[in-house]
Amino acid sequence: MKQYFKYFGIFYILFAVLLVITGVVWVFRTVSWENPLQERQNNLCSQERVFDYADVLTTQEENALRKQIAEAEKKIACDLVLVTLKESVLGKYGYLENTDTNWEKAIERYADDFFEQNQYGYDEVYGDGAILIDNWYEGEMGSHFGTYGAVYETYSVGMIEDLLDDVYFRIDGSPYQAYKAYIEHVQEKMSPSSNSRPSISVAACFMIGLIPALIYIVIHLKNKEGKKTTNLNTYIDNEIGGAPRFVVQRDDLVNQYITSRRIPRNSGSGVGAGGRAVGGRGGSHRNSSGRVSGGGSRRR
Repeated sequence: MKQYFKYFGIFYILFAVLLVITGVVWVFRTVSWENPLQERQNNLCSQERVFDYADVLTTQEENALRKQIAEAEKKIACDLVLVTLKESVLGKYGYLENTDTNWEKAIERYADDFFEQNQYGYDEVYGDGAILIDNWYEGEMGSHFGTYGAVYETYSVGMIEDLLDDVYFRIDGSPYQAYKAYIEHVQEKMSPSSNSRPSISVAACFMIGLIPALIYIVIHLKNKEGKKTTNLNTYIDNEIGGAPRFVVQRDDLVNQYITSRRIPRNSGSGVGAGGRAVGGRGGSHRNSSGRVSGGGSRRR
């Protein structure tokens, strides 16, 4: 049994090392390392979250959205605000021409001012939170999604576009479903169970364990290599004029090690736009009071 382990023990060690390292990486991948969600620190903000100035929702739908927002805020520690309008934001901020650029600037400014004036922010005034402004005014119809604090740090341009898509493709059929999708999108992206875990695939876990294991086995085999015992003059006898010298010698095969390695192919997979890996802070800008926030707009 000892002889058997002498020849094959290294492969058992390799397997054990690979198993342990892969397990450690997998635990790191699946366990949330962030601190538990903090209690609300900002009690100065407005208690209202749903402002249906455009009157596109029923009373029951408004209450359902308020309940959904209240539950989401406890889970993600971010304020979520919804505002529907039916007024000219261009005129409000003095834009004379109804261009896409002017419209985007006007509705963005409306969102930032509304969020700031009502002192929203879960952790502090103008802190962690998001707002959806949806305007139903003829000629200025469209939505703006504003991000602040932790939501700003999380949402990339791609993620903002995904959320606006969710709203855009539902708004004509059911405003309620569109606004519900907004809340669900932010809750999903800001949930600790989804964005606090490192994005490491199972294959990556295996490779992280395989690399040090292969290094170990290469070093081990290097130490097992036989030493060179002959050279050009080994069988030349200088005492008899450089004639060949024949002695009885034997080279016995003692150990033979064969290693094989599979070279993985590049699958071409990667992190797409909209994932946390691309950095967040989509639509970064400064509001009228100089604070930094983000977001994006979509006309209808």
